[in-house]
Formats: sequence, structure tokens, C-alpha cells
Amino acid sequence: MTAAEPITTLDAPEVRIARGLAWPDKARWHAWLRFMLVFYLLFFPVYFGTQYIAPPRPGFALYFAWESAIPLVPWMIWPYLSLFTLFCVPLVQMTGGEMRRLTLQSNIPLLVAAVCFLVFPCRSGFPPAEIDGFHRPIFAALHAVDTTQNLVPSLHVAFSGLILLGARDVAVRSLRPVYVGWLLVMLCAVVLTHQHHIVDVPTGLALVVVARIAFPLAGRSARDRTPGRIGG
Repeated sequence: MTAAEPITTLDAPEVRIARGLAWPDKARWHAWLRFMLVFYLLFFPVYFGTQYIAPPRPGFALYFAWESAIPLVPWMIWPYLSLFTLFCVPLVQMTGGEMRRLTLQSNIPLLVAAVCFLVFPCRSGFPPAEIDGFHRPIFAALHAVDTTQNLVPSLHVAFSGLILLGARDVAVRSLRPVYVGWLLVMLCAVVLTHQHHIVDVPTGLALVVVARIAFPLAGRSARDRTPGRIGG
């Protein structure tokens, strides 16, 4: 585990203890399980349920004509799918209190997306692409469970941003570029796998900004601010 480093912020007079990765204690496990439970309780109804609630209709074409020329890069599916690994990062990087605030943050993109998916469904403008070789069954499985109109805002981008920027906020200096780089690759992957258009990315990031302002990860309790403590 990397040694802790103090971080000072303009909006918080106290010294914040940056930390490396650490095996979670019982309190952090409980906070992480609550985070995952709330996420799944909201995600499935929002992402899969909204297409059954709204009447069938053509989606809006919210993309630029030149985006059809963006190549599909099959190997970028691996960074795209790293979102599943990403959900484990808070468990080893954040305190229990930080994960509780991350849970509150996650409600905002899900609730906003539910409204957008119902009121403003969009359709993909990428032409069908033939994928051969090793990546073909992976894309086939993804398309089998994916929805066709739940594009704007990108929840993939929103949750990547919330988790990676939150982890960067509390990480030691050596880990911060890793989290930022991971996020940048994810932003490219959602487009280069033709899962999202350009506009889906900034709209997803806008939800990240709103959620982080509404429930700042740095608003820790006295227990969270105890130097060296990583429990929750």
C-alpha cells in the first residue's frame, strides 16, 4: 500500500489524508454493498424498464453526420467493459463515508437519465459494422442485452466519471494519473465501440459535475477525517 499523503483543498480548511489502495474492513464492505445494491435497484428499471414504459417511436437523431465516418475499433471493447472492474475501485480506495456519498451521487445520473430516456429517446447513427475474429461474440453478446434508444446521457460515462474522479480525489499522487488516464480511455471507448455518439459524452460528464457539486465527496465527517483511518 502506498504511504498516505496530506491534501489541502480550498473549500476545506482541514488536512485531507490521501491514501493508496487497501484491503477493506467490515465497515467499508457494508458501505460498498449498499452502494452496489442502490445502483442495481435503480439501474435495471431505468436502463431496461424505460423502453417498455414509453410507447414505441423513432428515436431522435442527436448526432453529427460526420460521426458515421468514425471507425469501429474492436479492441476498445476491453476498456469499455472495464466499467465492471471499475465498480470495485471504491471498495479498495474510498472510506465508508465516501462510498455513502458516492451512493448519493449515483442517484442523480440514474434519475435524470430515466427522464431523458422516456422523454427524449435517441437512436444510433452508426452504420452496421461487420466484426470478425475474437471480438465478434463479445460484440454479439453486448448487442443482445443492449437497448437501442437509451443513449443520451451516457450512463457509462457518468459512472466512470463519478468513480474515477472520486477515487482520484482521495488517492495518493502516484495513483491520480492512473485514474485520470483510465477515464480518458473510457471516454474514447464509448465512441470507438459505436456504443455512443459524441454528444452522449459531455452530457454524461455534465451529470458527473452536478452530482459532485450536490454531494461532494470531500464533505467528510469527523470520523472520516481521523488521520490514517480508512474505515467508514
